Amino acid sequence: MREEQKITASAYRQIAIDIAQDIVKGKYVKGQKLFGRSVLASYYHVSSETIRKAVFILKDVGILDTEKGSGIEVRSLEKARDFIDRYNEVEKITSAKQEIMQWAERQAQETEELIEKIQLVIHTAERLKTIHPFTPYEITITEDSIAIGKTAHELRFWQNTGATIIAIRRGEAVILSPGPYATFCKDDVFYIIGTDRSYVASLKLLFG
Repeated sequence: MREEQKITASAYRQIAIDIAQDIVKGKYVKGQKLFGRSVLASYYHVSSETIRKAVFILKDVGILDTEKGSGIEVRSLEKARDFIDRYNEVEKITSAKQEIMQWAERQAQETEELIEKIQLVIHTAERLKTIHPFTPYEITITEDSIAIGKTAHELRFWQNTGATIIAIRRGEAVILSPGPYATFCKDDVFYIIGTDRSYVASLKLLFG
């Protein structure tokens, strides 16, 4: 029942707007008689009651006049313009509200998706931390290193630092898992995994 009332209300308001627009466009002029309710009802494919409500709206704002026995008469072009202007302003506000609501819904959805991604990153980071508990570090062998020309075996690198050398970048080449006999050369970049303490111990061992 409520849905039917909503449809009916929407219909007679729209018809009132349509008639006002026709007056503004010059289809009807001031003093002109409109068709009777039954003719308008047939034209708009609605009931006479719906037309009565539409005409009442326009009469109430001074656009139309109805006198018993004299039909429906156009009373004011200016008020028809005002009525349409107000309608257009309401439409703009309604449209803006709808856009705001749609934007808010998109923002809520994007925020929800962002939270899910953050949770995924945290979960993945925690899982990787469990699998690989050591943090990778990068150490460049500069000319002031006391380890130049020596091997990891000679320095007892793992025993003294607790860190493991996983790769060496030497110029354009990358040596993976170099082993204990890897030689420390100037400008080499060593990649190690271990704790923060291991990293500090490695710097001390390589640079004194």
